[in-house]
Amino acid sequence: MTPGRVIRDLAVMLADGGECVSDLGAVREQDALFGEVASDSTAFGMIDRIARTPGMVDALRAGHAQRRERFWDLSGAPGRLTIDVDATLITAHSEKERAAGNY
Repeated sequence: MTPGRVIRDLAVMLADGGECVSDLGAVREQDALFGEVASDSTAFGMIDRIARTPGMVDALRAGHAQRRERFWDLSGAPGRLTIDVDATLITAHSEKERAAGNY
């Protein structure tokens, strides 16, 4: 599987609300939509490779910028981009005695 496909799988998993590599299972179950999806071990290996290889994060950022520019050239850049950092509350629950809610 190519590095680009693995990164695509991880991006789709994150966009779908995934929080860890094993959440790729949700994407993997939709093979009619996504085709072959990287295994957990392949995805983890790619993350490890990105972290260990000098310049790899910068290369990914540059590649993402190129693709975004190409997409916007074809379909038009948005006139306005709003990022709502308060869009979702994430709660933490604990079974501990006298534990209070945490947001």
